[in-house]
Amino acid sequence: MTAEHLLFDSDGGFIRIPIWGHIPLSGPLKKILSHPSFLRLKGIRQLSFSQQVYPGATHTRFEHSIGVYHLMKLILQRMLTSKLALSLQDGEFIFDDHNCRVLLSASLLHDIGHFPHAHIIEEQIPVCEGEPVFSHHENLCCHFIYEKHPGIPAIAEILQEEWQVNPEEVITLIKGGSGTRFGKLISGTLDPDKMDYLMRDAHHCNIPYGSIDIERLIESFVPDPQRERFAITEKGIAPLESLLFAKYMMMRNVYWHHTSRALSAMLRRLLQDIAGEGMLSASALRELFYGNADDRVLHELKQLMPDKTHPISALLDDILIRRVYKRAITVQPYMNNSSQEDERWFIYNSDNKMRREKELEICNFLNKRLHLGLHGHEVLIDPPSKKDIFDYADLKELRVLPTRSEHIHYSLQLDSEYVRFDDLNESVFQSDFILSFERYTKKFRLLCRPDLRDHIAAFREEIMCLMANDLDLFRSGSLPH
Repeated sequence: MTAEHLLFDSDGGFIRIPIWGHIPLSGPLKKILSHPSFLRLKGIRQLSFSQQVYPGATHTRFEHSIGVYHLMKLILQRMLTSKLALSLQDGEFIFDDHNCRVLLSASLLHDIGHFPHAHIIEEQIPVCEGEPVFSHHENLCCHFIYEKHPGIPAIAEILQEEWQVNPEEVITLIKGGSGTRFGKLISGTLDPDKMDYLMRDAHHCNIPYGSIDIERLIESFVPDPQRERFAITEKGIAPLESLLFAKYMMMRNVYWHHTSRALSAMLRRLLQDIAGEGMLSASALRELFYGNADDRVLHELKQLMPDKTHPISALLDDILIRRVYKRAITVQPYMNNSSQEDERWFIYNSDNKMRREKELEICNFLNKRLHLGLHGHEVLIDPPSKKDIFDYADLKELRVLPTRSEHIHYSLQLDSEYVRFDDLNESVFQSDFILSFERYTKKFRLLCRPDLRDHIAAFREEIMCLMANDLDLFRSGSLPH
């Protein structure tokens, strides 16, 4: 009845990875772990440029994927061994043999579409002749699952024959996210992806902010068939708080570290100029990134550059030798210290052309005032994304199943035995509170070559006016400083 072979048996030894220790291996699992399309993840770092700040952050998507698989396995074991969890499943939302296999395979393969610096590039995908150069990694999962290698069956065939699942069902779940049945189990407030990367990233960066009581959190999981997701019992509230706070601290200290952000902005501008000016074709860039590893891709890009004397080559050299741009101006991108986004700063994230034109405009301004001979890439805008970092909408829908006597009265006042996490009023980490995390994490930054920082400070007011496109507002004192 259940997927016992995959969930409980160990017929292929063990694999040891940091954080989770010994993970049992099954035959079907080993077939995918040893596949060339999956092994390529060993060359793709989890945190891109973070190893320039934290030297230990060289861990890869390979071990992360195994970790996510392991956590999903523990969650499914909970669904099949807990009397409470079993009693709450229904005909539409049930963890039977088929669904367990699909969820396990989707967890293992959720990052199969990643390529070097994918998250950095996806934030502002370069455009060539009006078309995006790269696809989002979720959309590339199909390519690598069906990828052919001489004498080796594709991962799709392994899924079909060894895992007994339809590869298209796995691909749909990976690509669909929260809009797909079981999607919230792969991507949401309580997904195993988040649980693994927060713990793993903190471990490899050797910082004390990623400690989460994962075992107790999973022990609190129960099905929520009406919402097609997991709910928690009261025992999960404290570990959920630690997960939310860990993400906030990791955003502040690792994911949005100013050095990592600067190198990311430098890479995005480099690729946009290479693509926009036709120095390399879109197909050449895709071939370079999709089939390469982090440690090689930028060095090979340097070799492929047709004009080694082009001014933009200096930006690539700066990245390679870690000559990092510095923060010249930082702006809190919200209106009057509220959670309302100030469009003047967010708009630069979605408009590549506007951002590049503004960078050129600032460089030209400095050239006219100081005769510096800047080419236009020496000053970069690093805008925040509108993408929801802290899963605010998903957290609003999270529910708790009261099991303790002091909380049972909640179920008597509602249409369901489940209570919204916010309504239970047992935690300060309610959804509205999470919005303050969003506001304090996101910054709008103007970055520059180190020797230009004092010049920009001297002309801060004029440059702020250029970026805000509103001189009157600046003079009235309404612009943030």
